[in-house]
Amino acid sequence: MVRFVRTLSAASNQEQLKRNFLTGFGRLLGVPMYGYALVDSTGYPTCVATGNVSPTFVARYERDAKDVDPVLALAYDSGKPTYNLAIMAPDEWLESDVYRLAYCVHDMRHVVEVPVRSAGKITGNVHFATSDPDWGISSKDIRLADALGDVVALTLEAIEGRERVERERDQALAVLDLAGTAFAVSDPLETEVHLNDAARRLLAEIVDAEERLHRLLATPTLRGGCSRRIDVELRTGEAAILHGHLRPLDDDGAHVAVFELEREQLGIAPG
Repeated sequence: MVRFVRTLSAASNQEQLKRNFLTGFGRLLGVPMYGYALVDSTGYPTCVATGNVSPTFVARYERDAKDVDPVLALAYDSGKPTYNLAIMAPDEWLESDVYRLAYCVHDMRHVVEVPVRSAGKITGNVHFATSDPDWGISSKDIRLADALGDVVALTLEAIEGRERVERERDQALAVLDLAGTAFAVSDPLETEVHLNDAARRLLAEIVDAEERLHRLLATPTLRGGCSRRIDVELRTGEAAILHGHLRPLDDDGAHVAVFELEREQLGIAPG
């Protein structure tokens, strides 16, 4: 179980989470059919993982049976795991609309739906089932599935948070590139300074640019950052002043610097 939880929580995107879930969930609970569904705010499925069920079953369930599924409805309404034979007798189940419309495809006699809760709301469900009429589901199985649903939810929150940060980063970099702002990121964990295109173009104009760059990027003595300026010689023979404005990024010593080149002869940049 610990290995499976580690595998789930290590997923870096939804596709990897789906693969990891399908690889281990059935073995852990000893069930032949299982999966999960993630839904948007309208209840529309955004990601469906299915293990050992046919596409026909999935199509019938999503199109015809989902809206008449009392097990799923109670799981969503109560926010708790729901077992079909805990709310109706076996004969009632076989006569129910949801069984006749979808579950009969695999003759699913025992079905459990576990709500997936994320950020205070239900965002999907983990489910498992078997066609064995003598299969005895235990409260331990349900509690374990409920806990695994929480792991899925936490992993999804981490994936979504990481994707949001990456989107914001890409947007910020695009804005800086569009504005032509030259910047560098210096990190003590990296052997090279990260420069954007504008910074590379600026430094290409300077004689002994690398030495001047590292002089500007020396770790600031003030926690809030600092500004520095050094005299430089341009490859045209012109004298200029390179300004660097530094600000720390974290407590590990990484910082970002924005550069400006002050020329003796002011002109309009080609950009």
